[in-house]
Amino acid sequence: MVTRITGFTSGLDIDSLVKDLMKAKRAPLDKLTQQKTTLEWQREQYRDLNIKMIDLRNNKLFNYGLEGSLNAKQVSVSGNSSAVSAKASSSAVTGAMTIEVTELGVNASVASKTGVGQVDKTKTLAELKTAGVLDYTLDSGKVNITINNKTIQLDENTDTLNSMVAKINANKEMNVTAYIDAASGKLSLTSKTMEATTITWDSSTGSLLKKFLPSTLPADVDTRSGSTAKVVINGIAVERNSNTFTEDGVEITLNAKSNGAVSNLSIKSNTDSIVDSLKSFIKDYNDLLESVNNKLNEERYRTYAPLTTAQKEEMKDDEIKLWEEKARSGLLRRDPTLTTMVDNLRLSMMTSVTIDGKSVNLASFGIETGDWQQRGKLVIKDEAKLRAAIEADPNAFEKLFIQQTKETDPAKKTSATNPDSGLFNRLSNVLMTGIESLSSKAGTSKVSTSKDAAFLESSLISEQLRTLSTRISDFNVRMDRWETSYYKQFTAMEKAMNRYQAQSGLFS
Repeated sequence: MVTRITGFTSGLDIDSLVKDLMKAKRAPLDKLTQQKTTLEWQREQYRDLNIKMIDLRNNKLFNYGLEGSLNAKQVSVSGNSSAVSAKASSSAVTGAMTIEVTELGVNASVASKTGVGQVDKTKTLAELKTAGVLDYTLDSGKVNITINNKTIQLDENTDTLNSMVAKINANKEMNVTAYIDAASGKLSLTSKTMEATTITWDSSTGSLLKKFLPSTLPADVDTRSGSTAKVVINGIAVERNSNTFTEDGVEITLNAKSNGAVSNLSIKSNTDSIVDSLKSFIKDYNDLLESVNNKLNEERYRTYAPLTTAQKEEMKDDEIKLWEEKARSGLLRRDPTLTTMVDNLRLSMMTSVTIDGKSVNLASFGIETGDWQQRGKLVIKDEAKLRAAIEADPNAFEKLFIQQTKETDPAKKTSATNPDSGLFNRLSNVLMTGIESLSSKAGTSKVSTSKDAAFLESSLISEQLRTLSTRISDFNVRMDRWETSYYKQFTAMEKAMNRYQAQSGLFS
C-alpha cells in the first residue's frame, strides 16, 4: 500500500491535483456509465409499454371476446327458472318462448358391478394379463374389443388400459364413452347419443371385456336404457336427442322436469350493452395506441446525457429532475419493433373480414379512424348508423370481431390482414408478436403485468448491459491503478524535496 504524503514539503494540494488529473481519465468511464444508464431507462420504458400490451391482450381483449360480450341478443328466463337455462346467439329470433320439460333425455349406459380390483392403467395389457388382472385370447396376435358391433384391435405389448379407453372414445362408430376406475377396476360405457337405447358388447369367452362386463344379466352389470328428451315448446310436444339443443338461435339446456311449472323465455335486442362494450374496447385500444405513438414520436434531446454522480453533487434536486426528464425523453423514438407493431395494429383493425362470402369492416358500422393527428385511433363517427347496423345484422357484427379463422398456414393464420379472422383474433396475434419481440429485445415478460417482474437474462439489452458492466468494472480497476500511480509520483516528489531541504540545511 502506498503512503500518501499530501504536500507537507511542497505546499501543494496533492489530493486536488490528483482529482483534476483523474477527471480526464474518468471521461471514458463516465461515458460507459451513461450508456448503461440509458439502456436501463430504455428497458424500463419497454416494460411499461409491454405491461399495457399484455393487459389489453390477456385481460381486456379476452373479456371482450367472451361469448355474449358483443352478442346483440339476450334471453331471460322467468317462471320455472330452475328447469331450463338458455343462451341467445346473435341470430336468435326476438320474441317469447315457453318451455315445459316432460322428461329429461337419458344416455344408455352399462357398468361393472364388480371390477377387476385396483389396477394400474399405465401398464401394458400383457403385463396385466401376466399379473392375473386381465384374461383374454389373442386373435392373429391382437386383442379384439367389440362394442355396438364395431371392433378395434389392440397390441397387448404396447397398449394399456388408458390407451384402450382413448381408442374406444375416439371411435365414432362405437358411439360410446368409456371410463375405468383405477381404484376398483370397474368399467363403464355410456352412449354419446340418446338415439341409442341400448349398448352391446362382446362378453364371450376369450374377450377382454368379459372380465369387466361378464354378461348382460343385472346380477353382473348395471344397465340403463337410453331415451330422448321430451319437451313442450310453445304448446307443441317434441323430442330432442340431447338435453341441450338450439331453437331459433337460442341454446336451451334442460336441467330438470318442469312438473307442471312452465319456463318463460324472453328474447330481446341488447344493442345498448353492445355499444357500451364497443366504446369500452375502443377506449382501451386507443389508450394503448396513444401510449406507443407518444413514445415513437417523443422528442430526443441528445445533448442531455444521464448525469454522473459528480454532476449531481453540483446540482439542486429540481435541476436534476428537469435534466433527467430531458435525458429520458425520446429513448424509443422511431423504434422499429414498436413501429411495426403499430402499423400492424392499424392494419388489423381496418382490413375487411370475410363473413359468409361478404366483406365486412368497421366502416360498415360507422366506425373509422380519426384524422392524421390521431395516428390510427378509432372513432365512432355515427352512433345512429352503428346501432341500426347492429340491429340489422347482429350476426355479422359479432363475427366481425370474434370469427375464428379456418386458415391452416401458420403465417397466414396470424397475419394482421387475414380476411378469415375476426378483429379481436388479429389484434391478439399482433400484440403477441409485439410482446415476443420485446421479450427478445428487452427481456420483458410475456405474461406478467408487474413492474417488478424480472428481466430475462437472454435478451439483447441484457447482454449489452452485461458487456457494459464488465467494461466498467475493468475500467475502475485501471482507474485505481492510475490514481495509485499519480500518488506514487507525488510521494516520490515530496520525498525528494524533503531530502534536498535537509541537505540545504546542512550546508547552511
